[in-house]
Amino acid sequence: MEEQNNIKKPISNGYVIGINLGILAVYTIISKATEGGIIFDAFFIGFHFLGCLITAAEVGRWVWVLSAFVVVLIGFSTCVELLGNQL
Repeated sequence: MEEQNNIKKPISNGYVIGINLGILAVYTIISKATEGGIIFDAFFIGFHFLGCLITAAEVGRWVWVLSAFVVVLIGFSTCVELLGNQL
């Protein structure tokens, strides 16, 4: 019986994507409040994308690849919006 208690359940797919979108939202809000925000935002979106891909390779779950592309798509659109507000 104790062996069954030591087995960890895998993290759900929705939780992985939700956490990554939450992290994206946090540094996008911070970049909006700082000067040179679009550069800050693009820099961290690139690192976040690479981090998700590296995690996908280590863990072996496709949800991390999906999460990486969601971060790039939403992050790119927020960068374009930030750029439009700066012009």
